[in-house]
Amino acid sequence: MTRHLPGGLRLLCAAAALVGLAAALAPSAQAQAFGRNKIQYDGFDWHVLETEHFDVYYYPEAEDLAAIGAETAEDWYEVLETRFDLSLTHRVPLIFYASNLHFKQTNVTPGFIPDGVGGFFEFLKGRVVIPADGDLGRFQRVIRHELVHVFTYNKLSRVLRDHRRPTDQFLPLWFTEGLAEYWSGEPDFQHEMILRDAVASNFFVPLHDMDRISGSYVMYKEGEAFCRFVAETYGEERLLDLIDETWRSTDFDHVIEVVLGEDGYAVSDRWEAWIRAQYTPKLVGADVASLTTEPIGARGFNAKPISWVRPDGVREVLFYSNRGSYSAVLAQRVDDDLEPTGEPRTVLRAGRTLDFEAFHLFESRLDVSEDGVLAVVSKRGATDVVHLVDLKTDERLAMLGFDELVAIYSPTVSEGGRRVVFSGIDRGGQADLYLYDRDVGALRQLTNDVYNDSGPDLSPDGRTVAFSSDRTAWGREGAQNLFTFDLETGAIRHVTAGPQVDLSPRWSPDGRRLAFASARREADGKYSAQDLWLADLGTPRLLADDRPAPPAVPGGADPDDLGGPPEADEPGVELRQLTRFASAAFDPYWAGEDALVFAAFEDFRFTVRALDLDSLAAAPEQIVEGGTAPIAAPWDYARYDVEGDPGEPYSTSYQLDIAQGGFATTTTASAQAGGATIAFSDMLGNERIYVTAYSSNSIQGGRSFLDGLNVAVTRLHLGRRANVGYGAFRLAGPRYDRTDPDQASRIPSYEQRVGVLGLVSYPLSYFRRFDVETSFAVGQKTGLLRAATGGTSFDTLRTATLSNSLTLVEDHALYSAWGPVQGFRANLSVGYTTDLWLSNESYYSLGADVRNYVRISDEVTFASWGLVRANVGRRARLNLLGGSWSLRGFPFLRVRGSKMWFTTHELRFPILRRPPLFPIIAGLRGAAFVDAAHNWTDGYNDVFRDPDYSLLGPDEELLVGTTKGSVGVGVRTSLLGAIVLRYDVGYRFTDGFDWSERTPFGQFFFGYDF
Repeated sequence: MTRHLPGGLRLLCAAAALVGLAAALAPSAQAQAFGRNKIQYDGFDWHVLETEHFDVYYYPEAEDLAAIGAETAEDWYEVLETRFDLSLTHRVPLIFYASNLHFKQTNVTPGFIPDGVGGFFEFLKGRVVIPADGDLGRFQRVIRHELVHVFTYNKLSRVLRDHRRPTDQFLPLWFTEGLAEYWSGEPDFQHEMILRDAVASNFFVPLHDMDRISGSYVMYKEGEAFCRFVAETYGEERLLDLIDETWRSTDFDHVIEVVLGEDGYAVSDRWEAWIRAQYTPKLVGADVASLTTEPIGARGFNAKPISWVRPDGVREVLFYSNRGSYSAVLAQRVDDDLEPTGEPRTVLRAGRTLDFEAFHLFESRLDVSEDGVLAVVSKRGATDVVHLVDLKTDERLAMLGFDELVAIYSPTVSEGGRRVVFSGIDRGGQADLYLYDRDVGALRQLTNDVYNDSGPDLSPDGRTVAFSSDRTAWGREGAQNLFTFDLETGAIRHVTAGPQVDLSPRWSPDGRRLAFASARREADGKYSAQDLWLADLGTPRLLADDRPAPPAVPGGADPDDLGGPPEADEPGVELRQLTRFASAAFDPYWAGEDALVFAAFEDFRFTVRALDLDSLAAAPEQIVEGGTAPIAAPWDYARYDVEGDPGEPYSTSYQLDIAQGGFATTTTASAQAGGATIAFSDMLGNERIYVTAYSSNSIQGGRSFLDGLNVAVTRLHLGRRANVGYGAFRLAGPRYDRTDPDQASRIPSYEQRVGVLGLVSYPLSYFRRFDVETSFAVGQKTGLLRAATGGTSFDTLRTATLSNSLTLVEDHALYSAWGPVQGFRANLSVGYTTDLWLSNESYYSLGADVRNYVRISDEVTFASWGLVRANVGRRARLNLLGGSWSLRGFPFLRVRGSKMWFTTHELRFPILRRPPLFPIIAGLRGAAFVDAAHNWTDGYNDVFRDPDYSLLGPDEELLVGTTKGSVGVGVRTSLLGAIVLRYDVGYRFTDGFDWSERTPFGQFFFGYDF
């Protein structure tokens, strides 16, 4: 999902269990986790519906959704069982969420789930997790897509086992996703959009370079196109052969050559020729948006434009943009020809506060009333809210949220913001139209059915809502048509009808025309490019004599309300195609009576552009709809017959996730450890147990296996907002603990601790949380040497230590493959540790860690980090610095002190983009840095060495009481976008920044930039 996992308890506990809970036993805030918070807002009451082949997990509000999904899954199982020649030997878990906002809370995966993710198949337990979010047709398609993954994974595993091959081999992602798309249904209009643009803009990636686009939307669509090419050229059975023959080689290109009987480059050339033969003829005579329309927002991502005229007569175009990395609503002034004047201003920005956690950039439109009231939706906690902002003063007039609705999309607002109409998703996943009247404070549901009603727009007179819906017979196949809803009578009438996809209607200022985007079926059955169209509602039309009788309407409403045959004097609809683009146009909005602003997709990017209707050289073909398209009777989705038993309440049952052995040498103990970690979790991922056991033995030899036996058991509860963990542990073995003030030599002491711990992480918002930790341990150490002047020694130290800490964490940073690139993050911590037995330890811990990132340009960032730590009291633990992660030029974790401050400033810049011959390398970046630190401990000399100096090397200096620093430059590279390698060179200083005291250094490290 995402490389940067949520912060808080889930990371603290998982990491603590794997390393023996060492962090919990030293509450001196050596390192505090950052990261935003994945919050479980809703306590779902889960149930399980058992079908023949599936266990369907759902909550009562989504019971109808579960029945639809179960029926779809069982029907598709029969198809795939034949297609893959495979019967599954186990039941498949299906976990359904009613909305994308509920889906984002899942603990099946620990990562964050962004908008646009329609579901996923998880390998560990074979779970399929899917949200509905109002569009049940898309919900069914995603079920089919993910079940193809289930069968592909199981088929591959069986093939590898049958041929005695390791089962950890995977097919390329582009092939598995392409196969899932191909076998889940016909290509949709977005598939055609991507491939048209790939051919027109020449970013089509040939077969031998497919790994370069791993993880992108292009990968899905090119993979789907390759599967269709193989089926049409070599036969559909060859697709299954590509799985059956995978055992022959770990190189999938070689498998392709074996199965298709041709050289890989020859196959690639044939495929590219096949693609171009399909799409090049369609591009003949097509317009290029960047050449035929005027740009308004062309830098970065720009979408969902709207327009209004300020009181001073200046027109502004507002749109979503990510120019500054954070998503924002920008306002761009334009002249009478709709050409930009000056730089855009930022109206709203998301990603930094609770009220504006995130915009739905692809799903939700903006709107503005004639008098300048902006309506925009943002995620706020568990649900969406509508913000009404006065653009004349930039003040927020209202923030509207509704308990019965989870998600809100595309609000449209009347003058003064008095009434707001929008598409809303309830807790059962149903998408309907709603109207909120601010004057009376009442929410009115306009539609109530299974159809996907979206993109509403309120007419200038405030009486009619235009919207897009799949409420026709063609809706079964994914078609969307335009309708109007009369707010006085509740009548629904059709504007368009047919197997096309008509989206995003917008009323003209005079209320007589609708501009919209449409992709239509062509002669070969494929969708056309998505173009701009105009529906003129003021032209009379004739009736066809053979028009069928009007259909019945759900709920007993007047049949004419659905859009049945109009009366003879009812106005007709004249449709006019405005553009013929090579790729796609979206979301038109009127900028006056004869101009539109819209979003264009071209060269795999979204821009905002303007179209002057009077400047069209020649009007494209006009189509008149005069009542010849019949509207079929209403339809519904098939449901699984539960026979009176909708499912049993969910009960927690732990299953093994992973059991893994390992061997390691610790960084703070002169010892080697070998052992195993076992992890269990329930089906929903809300309950987790970690068991770690290892034996730690001194490198110099020494005690028995049992003397070095370490065991830790941690249990986590993640299903509620407050994540809770607790556990028990036994830590034992030789340790060289650099944080211990009584251990300055390399000779390890022997330590044993037995205790318990508890942890609570409570998120205040997506950006902020409290972490509370407490532990109690009884232990003893032997072989210590007091690190103080005089070198007093003693053999054994016994303690009964109680440690508590409280940390406030805030994180607004944005990340790249290298580390943070923009934003702010910080934590403040306070702790207290005391020995309840003999008071051998008693100290306070205070810490502040603040980091800020300023994005100077798209690829240049200036990063700053300030850190202050203090442990004060009896036998206070030492804080550590050093290594390429913090104070560069000094040995890793070698600089110590009970009190310290540290600061670093770094300029990060690109050197080389991804080399074409080395796709696993994400490029090369550079850094110029300056570090400074000061550490001190009461009772230490300025430079302290252990009394037994023969045990130490020259680099064992603690360098206490001096100001240290370094300056230099470095390079970073990222392997596969996940492993960052860094090398720094420069000069270090040990006496302030006296240039005469400099020492050159070179230092290698791996890990993300701070």
